[in-house]
Amino acid sequence: MQNTSNDLFQQVQKDNKYYKSIIVNNSFYIVRTDLLGNYIYLNPFFCTNLGIKEEDFIGKHSLGLIIPEDHELCISTVEKCFANPEHSHWVILRKPSPSGQVSTQWEFKILTDEAGEAHEILCIGHDITPLIIKQEELQNLVDVAAEQNTRLVNFTYIVSHNIRSHVANIIGIINLNDIDDPASRDLTWSLIKESTKGLDETVKNLSGIISIQSNISLPLDHVYVRREIDMLMNSITVLLTEVGTTVDFKFSYDEFIVTNPAYFESILLNLFTNAIKYKTLERPLAIEVSMYTDEKYKVLVFKDNGMGIDLEKYGESLFGMYKTFHGNSDAKGLGLFIIKTQIEAMKGKIEVESVVDKGTTFKLFFNGQ
Repeated sequence: MQNTSNDLFQQVQKDNKYYKSIIVNNSFYIVRTDLLGNYIYLNPFFCTNLGIKEEDFIGKHSLGLIIPEDHELCISTVEKCFANPEHSHWVILRKPSPSGQVSTQWEFKILTDEAGEAHEILCIGHDITPLIIKQEELQNLVDVAAEQNTRLVNFTYIVSHNIRSHVANIIGIINLNDIDDPASRDLTWSLIKESTKGLDETVKNLSGIISIQSNISLPLDHVYVRREIDMLMNSITVLLTEVGTTVDFKFSYDEFIVTNPAYFESILLNLFTNAIKYKTLERPLAIEVSMYTDEKYKVLVFKDNGMGIDLEKYGESLFGMYKTFHGNSDAKGLGLFIIKTQIEAMKGKIEVESVVDKGTTFKLFFNGQ
């Protein structure tokens, strides 16, 4: 009987050494805390990977080895353990280490004593930093694809809208002038020449976009605002003349912004054509363009005296795709959506103020000075 007891004792000792060696030497983290979250055991693999000594942390709270941003997540997981002690609960926490921040996945479980009372928390974890890095790389690829798709939408819109506007203007010039009259013919060719220059500028800008489609960074350049507006107005002179448009500039010729030229031309064209489309019949179209600089942005202010928009009614959907507000049969609901998309692609923003039957003011914030 004595031999049997000794054999059993030796076997238990042997088993204890075996399981302890698994805990000590395996490549996963094993941590135990008391019910208040204070460390009572940290296995060597955990200490080695985090560059710490077990004796320096025994008795200290476990949140000390978790980045502050993850404290609430850790606490909520522990609360789940107390609320449902029969099951394990999983959480991903980030910890500081000598090689930088590591991401770790943990299984938390309440351990009970012989009386069935909770007496400590067992935490088993492993390093998932490579997986997190791969996920971030995948998300970056998704973001790049989304950015490229947005550019494709903008590119398609610019091609269909901007070039069509130039062509429509040229056709309008030809139709409105008598080419048999020498004076009229000279004026016609002069206007066509100006409109063609605008068309050529559009094509050049689009070519620039095509050349950088594989690059996530949208190319920006210094653009002199008054020069660009003058060129645009020449390219749509028929449309402006038909509604008796006057344009008042409140800034000098040397004012510039840092922007993408193709996007900027598209934004201007949308602002002008929208002002024409939604002018009121009660008065000629008057447009005022001004600029100012704040701490972060150069701001272009475009104000018209048109029909205005009921912002209380339509404000939340103002920049939505295919949203129209005045019942115009030729309205497609793309102009404001494209403006917002393009200026946000350049890290800028747009704000709108409007009064029904008084007019609308657009403030375009261009990032970078």
